[in-house]
Amino acid sequence: MQRDIKMNGRLLSSPYVMPPMATEGTATGEITDGMIAYYEKMVKNPNFGLFILEHAFVEERGKASPKQLSLAKDSHVEGHKKLVKAMKSINPDAQYFLQLNHAGVKTRREYTGADPIAVAKRPWDKTSSLMTAEDFTRIEEAFAAAAVRAKEAGYDGVELHVAHGYLLNQFLSPLTNFREDEYGKDRVKYPLEVFGAIKKAVGDYPVAVRIGGIETIVGGTTIEEGVDAALRFEEAGACLLDMTGGMTGYVRKGVEEPGWFGDLSAAVKEKASVPVMLTGGVKTKEEADKLLEENKADLIGIGRAFLQNPHWGE
Repeated sequence: MQRDIKMNGRLLSSPYVMPPMATEGTATGEITDGMIAYYEKMVKNPNFGLFILEHAFVEERGKASPKQLSLAKDSHVEGHKKLVKAMKSINPDAQYFLQLNHAGVKTRREYTGADPIAVAKRPWDKTSSLMTAEDFTRIEEAFAAAAVRAKEAGYDGVELHVAHGYLLNQFLSPLTNFREDEYGKDRVKYPLEVFGAIKKAVGDYPVAVRIGGIETIVGGTTIEEGVDAALRFEEAGACLLDMTGGMTGYVRKGVEEPGWFGDLSAAVKEKASVPVMLTGGVKTKEEADKLLEENKADLIGIGRAFLQNPHWGE
């Protein structure tokens, strides 16, 4: 049964969510007029209760692509303030989160000016540098500082990206984390430390987590491990568990039915007390409502279908 979902003490107006989808719309990392116009168009749709905006990098070495959005500097806050004000003036009933991310090894020197940072390295890896103690501290502080900036900009919350092959997912996954220290023995440890640093910096401010809780190849993260990670983030104070794929990405090979990761989200929902979100392949309201009725999740992300049709569900 669908339940009322609260964020910031307010009921979400709808169980439908716009998940993060990169616009690749800025050459400098700054918010542009074009990005504002795009989001103004999207938030006019009254069917969505929560909009989670595209991933912003928290430091230059974590930049995933040449035209990725940034919240790595204090100077970026004013642009985000302008964006948030524009969205809220159009649709004040919805809530707006910003996703924070670090690409880790999933970047290139030509984007950042430095070698990609690897959680662990194979002997033949000549293109990345192994993460140092200084990297651990700096990146943790960068995430916390970016969350503070997001709060200052007026976002209703942030989402920590621990999925789709980026840095924190690289810790979570056995496919990329074969460290022999404490961060290899407990693969959730560093993502939780980053989450804790964010919570300490922003206080009573919503922090969601997008978790790559399953990988569809041999040796990858299992559903059981995904559930365990989700529950540990809940215990640490996550306001929303956004369940998806890990190193194998946001699509799921061989699965055609809407709600590609519904087995994962349902398993989390069975044990979690905070809202659980599911995204993947949902095209219609009827499909979304069926997943809700089947208790696959509390919230349903509508990605590509909404991107293709800003009037989705109207």
